[in-house]
Amino acid sequence: MPGLLHDVLARRAAAHPAAPAFTVDGVGTLDYLSWHLGARRVAAGLAALGARPGQRVVLAFEDGDWIRFATCFMGVLAAGGVAVPVRAPVPLTHLLSTAAQVGAAGLVLGEAHPEADATAFGGWLSTATDLTTATPLSPALLFPEAARRAETDPAAVILTSGTTGAAKAVLSSHLSLTEDWEQDDDVPLAQPNALFTAVAIGTNAAQSVLKSCLINGVHVVLGQPFAPERLADLIDEHRVSAMSLVPTTARLAVAALRRQGRAPARIRSVVSSSAPLDQPTVDGLAEVFPQAEIFNVYTIAEGGAGLQHRCLPGRPPALGRLGQDARVVDGTGRDVVPGQVGELWLRDTGPALSYLAPAGATETGTRYLDDGWIATGDLCRLDDDALVHFVERADDVIVSGGLNIASATVEAALRTHPGVREVAVFGVPHAALGKAVAAAVVLETPNEPAHQETPTEPEVLQTPTEPAAELRDHCARRLPGSHVPVDIVVLDELPVTPNGKVRKRLLAEDYVRAHRTEVAGVKSPEGEVERTVFAAFRATLAVEPIQRDSDFFRLGGHSLLATRLAAELERRTGRSVKPALVLRYPRAGDLSDALRRSWDQTAP
Repeated sequence: MPGLLHDVLARRAAAHPAAPAFTVDGVGTLDYLSWHLGARRVAAGLAALGARPGQRVVLAFEDGDWIRFATCFMGVLAAGGVAVPVRAPVPLTHLLSTAAQVGAAGLVLGEAHPEADATAFGGWLSTATDLTTATPLSPALLFPEAARRAETDPAAVILTSGTTGAAKAVLSSHLSLTEDWEQDDDVPLAQPNALFTAVAIGTNAAQSVLKSCLINGVHVVLGQPFAPERLADLIDEHRVSAMSLVPTTARLAVAALRRQGRAPARIRSVVSSSAPLDQPTVDGLAEVFPQAEIFNVYTIAEGGAGLQHRCLPGRPPALGRLGQDARVVDGTGRDVVPGQVGELWLRDTGPALSYLAPAGATETGTRYLDDGWIATGDLCRLDDDALVHFVERADDVIVSGGLNIASATVEAALRTHPGVREVAVFGVPHAALGKAVAAAVVLETPNEPAHQETPTEPEVLQTPTEPAAELRDHCARRLPGSHVPVDIVVLDELPVTPNGKVRKRLLAEDYVRAHRTEVAGVKSPEGEVERTVFAAFRATLAVEPIQRDSDFFRLGGHSLLATRLAAELERRTGRSVKPALVLRYPRAGDLSDALRRSWDQTAP
């Protein structure tokens, strides 16, 4: 009975040679026999390069190159090697540092890199084209005996997302890839319906797709790069009945199907992973896939039991139900009671996984514990029905003025605004509070109106030149004052990891770099109102210099100082100034313009 994934591929190729394994939109389809033969050709090519069993091989492929990636992945396993998938394109320096991090003996590129040099790498270097086409078509090379490895031997390395720190390399065994294979002599039939996904190469989700295709005989239809306008047609063309998405692609799919006025009834299952679903996304999926069951699936690259929960419209989505293989614990490792927030732990139930290099001691982030549990680094709340609700990544909690603020709470509030497509909330340095809440948003484009969940509150971005002020008002009506972002920046897109998680650490670093106070080129205030506002800023905040783009919050302001600034302006002008106006227009120039407009309207 095969315990190795490439043996499973060989049996599928023999039993169902013409059955489709992968279809990549705009590229083509790979059947099981072609996949098997291609993998054996790659294995022969690797042996000719000097690759030896047990050596690690980095596979750097772009998302649209799934067919050749899958072929090379299985070729590495058939050669007895350990596959290390990396999503391309990446800078050559990053690729070489990754190869060094995992101790790779070789590097396979999906496309030749003009600067790639085997000498600089220190190992052998090849391309997918060389491995899949250069080997002569002799039976001895096309059908070599696959290198025999034990089920417990290493098979693959997955690099974690590294959203808040450096990525860690998780080593999985052959047994962890084939544990779901039924122990009988019959190869299960290929499934008649297909699964659509848009997972990125190099992720834990991508490895799960490879396993599902082989173990369960699923025809996988890949939309890479993801083109949501093509989704409805792909569902019809390939008899797609199930979807595997991440929240980002789920929201794009919902928006596209709404624009097209389509609701595919063929879809019976939608699974979302990599990050928790929020309520608006669940409601949207239920609308455009009316016959589908929607599932939140929680897994981590480090292994563990995982959680799954069926999500229903109008109900807060959970990660799953607490059981013997999942706990929510406080800082002392004791189980929390319903209503409390603690860290989610998962029991390490499957074949053992491990970090390639020992992880440094840490109290947060995902980590293996000594007693067979994995601490996930995710803060969750337990409800009265033993359902686990995601609250925040422990590393993402913003400690502001002594308060612990969950960025997910602020993100949920911003997502209820119909003008917001994507959002990420993160902490930035603040002179008085230590850290302050900031947000980055991607707005809906004018020709792509967002769905309004609650028509009783018709809210749109009426002033596109001042979206930050309007969105802060939106938050102020829904959140405590401490949770309202001091600043909201508008971006064309959010930086994400290959599996769709927002890189908040990068956002925070870019924000600090972009908004560091610049002394050079300070312009004098223009007009009496502007001079008065600049003087009030200096008196209240005790900082120099002040210019039009000086931001009250970035300079150390907070709600109490906003009241003091408003009082200072009233003292200097003899006119009424509401603290809410300071909160709405935190930049000195914007506040000056707003005061000027207000006073002009009330002038006799």
